[in-house]
Amino acid sequence: MQEIAAGFGEKGVTIQRYKGLGEMNAGQLWGTTMDPKNRVLKQVRIEDAIYANDIFEKLMGENVDARRDFIRRHAKEVNNLDI
Repeated sequence: MQEIAAGFGEKGVTIQRYKGLGEMNAGQLWGTTMDPKNRVLKQVRIEDAIYANDIFEKLMGENVDARRDFIRRHAKEVNNLDI
């Protein structure tokens, strides 16, 4: 990404990363997420809601030990990690 940004000249481009949509100002949110010309909506269907909820609770809940154990067990299965 840095190499691509460098190709835009000395002033380059600004790359920003957000943890959530609430960190964006209204213009950024419209341009990246809300504008129908730029967005793609995909329906998500969950076949096993109980299992999905269990995983969600492990990854997003307050139980650090459960999250750590899950990550350790599944770390080698990760194909695409956004760091």
